[in-house]
Amino acid sequence: MLLAITETGRTISLVEKWEKQELLNITENEGMLCPACKEKVQLKTGNKRIWHFAHISKKNCETQLENESEYHLKGKIQLFDWLRNQGINVEMEKYLPKIKQRSDLFVTWKDQHYALEFQCSTIESTVLLKRTKAYLRENITPIWILGGNRLKRSSENILKLTAFDLLMTNSSHSKTLTLIYYCPATRQFSIVSSLTPFSPINFLASVDFFLPTRICFSEIINTGRVYKIPSDPIWLSMKRRWRTNSYLFADDSFKRIFYGNGLPLSLVPSEAGIPVESMIWIRTEPIIWQGWILLKFIIPLKVGADLSFQEIFQSFKAKVQQGFFALRQLPFLNDSHYSFAIMDYLQQLEKLGVIERDFRERSSFRKIAELTVPKNVEEACRLDKMVLMKLYKKSNI
Repeated sequence: MLLAITETGRTISLVEKWEKQELLNITENEGMLCPACKEKVQLKTGNKRIWHFAHISKKNCETQLENESEYHLKGKIQLFDWLRNQGINVEMEKYLPKIKQRSDLFVTWKDQHYALEFQCSTIESTVLLKRTKAYLRENITPIWILGGNRLKRSSENILKLTAFDLLMTNSSHSKTLTLIYYCPATRQFSIVSSLTPFSPINFLASVDFFLPTRICFSEIINTGRVYKIPSDPIWLSMKRRWRTNSYLFADDSFKRIFYGNGLPLSLVPSEAGIPVESMIWIRTEPIIWQGWILLKFIIPLKVGADLSFQEIFQSFKAKVQQGFFALRQLPFLNDSHYSFAIMDYLQQLEKLGVIERDFRERSSFRKIAELTVPKNVEEACRLDKMVLMKLYKKSNI
């Protein structure tokens, strides 16, 4: 905590420059209190850590959810300076009594209020969602900035993201969700966009790095990024790995469904497991939920037979309610729904020439071609490549 009030009501901010003895004198003569709970706090002025205040007893303070690390304190100070250097009205650790919350940084900009939260550690998801909803009720836009220590990259464009990380996605007027990271050690922002899940935790994404002098607050709150199709070779490599090994670790309930219908998981048709724009809503692997749609609704149909989006969606919804398929919580994505992912997938099948839309009823389709079920993994991987080439109209991948 970098802010305290004295017993006489004076605000003391450790973001400002102080002489150590001056602070010690104020503490001795006036005492220091938490602005939220009004309980006593002690001044920590060690040589190894950033000076800060700490509750003597934090059991009565609703705003003190976690101990602040040196990394977190440094990040808060640097973000405060970054905003102040842009001439933006920013307050450190502003307490909002109506919702009993204290934001790391509170910004007033163009008649709008923003609460910037610098989140470095994992807390209970329910607590984070509660904080988010409380801000929104007060017409305060929460902006979650993740600590750079949370950015876990397997390679340049493959990230591992937890369900907790995804609760902090930000959405602007663009069609893509973004994650904002800041690392006080490197003094660098990272903007992650075009999040495309391959599995519950593995994502393909675009990652851009910025020094604080190269990005401003307006770019943070409205990145203007649009969804980009993930790199084909990387996607194909992940799909090959899944077919040769990862499918073995799939849930038994999925194996029973596919094997029970004579279709090994490793040989699901190549039209399953393709990127679609809204698929982030669905936590289950795309190769499985898309394969299920093929298995249940496309493969059994004769060419020329009809199928409807509503029938597929209602059946999928029932599977979600049964716990067969899992969804993600995305509190900032208001103008979308997991049903969009299903429609997006049907539109991709339309592009691939598997189905065509009924011009009289836009949510109805007709099967126009049979699917090829590969005989072995090598044939499956070759067909995977052909499907993506056809989908994105590329001559080579």
